[in-house]
Amino acid sequence: MLAASALCAALSLGTLLLLSIRRARFAGMHGSGGSLRLPLPMRLVWPLALLLEPLVGCLMSSRLASRIAQDLDALGMAPPFSPSRWMALRVALALCAGGAGLLLPGASWWSLLLVAAGYLLGGQWMRRQREFQHREILRELPAWLDMMTVCVEAGATLTSGLRLLVDQSPASPLRDYFERVLREVRGGRTRASAFSQVATLYGVESLNTLASALAHAEGSGMSLGQVLRAQAEQRTAERFARAEKLAMQAPVKMLGPLILCIFPCTFIVIAVPIAVRLKEALGA
Repeated sequence: MLAASALCAALSLGTLLLLSIRRARFAGMHGSGGSLRLPLPMRLVWPLALLLEPLVGCLMSSRLASRIAQDLDALGMAPPFSPSRWMALRVALALCAGGAGLLLPGASWWSLLLVAAGYLLGGQWMRRQREFQHREILRELPAWLDMMTVCVEAGATLTSGLRLLVDQSPASPLRDYFERVLREVRGGRTRASAFSQVATLYGVESLNTLASALAHAEGSGMSLGQVLRAQAEQRTAERFARAEKLAMQAPVKMLGPLILCIFPCTFIVIAVPIAVRLKEALGA
């Protein structure tokens, strides 16, 4: 009975720990103004990364640097971060993790595993941020298009309507996108070119489609209100299709937690009293 209780308690504590880590990760994903907060291990190795930055910058290829620069720029991290500094941060984390592995028994194996895990942590974190950014943009885009349609049909220009929405909206990846478009327009770029360039930077297909539709409408003299309304209806239909797809995937994703967590606890609760009574009966 004690072993069964200890196992159930361990499973419960593990589940609570995983939920706490997930909540902390999503709560600290975006700070004020859309700025990202680095994970704690990467913040701890920041001084070492600054020392390694010149060496890492000399060893980086131009292709890798351009790809990392695009990801950093899309996440709004480009001003404080350069590709060489980001790679230096990953290398510093790998070195510190490997040094910590030397203190454990079987140091060589632990060091190799921790070096690989420390280096991959930065890439995995950035990949998750990009996925989160894409999901939030796709989720919020239909509502933004509806509001843009209302502003344009009420008599405002697209630029003034966007400025009003950006000023009144809370921080989000889509708000950052439209705010960057407005900065490009204020810098002298044409509206169609600003939409297209920033959409290419973000790498979201829906934003590229919106930019192409707006450019075609401006070039052919079509009504922007009709174009925005059609885009809003299309994005809303796509969002419902994604929701249905996720709903169909839910039962399959629930099999793992059921088999690994819930079923063992249920079998323990049912089987242990039966085993104890059988033992008492056979002993008597």
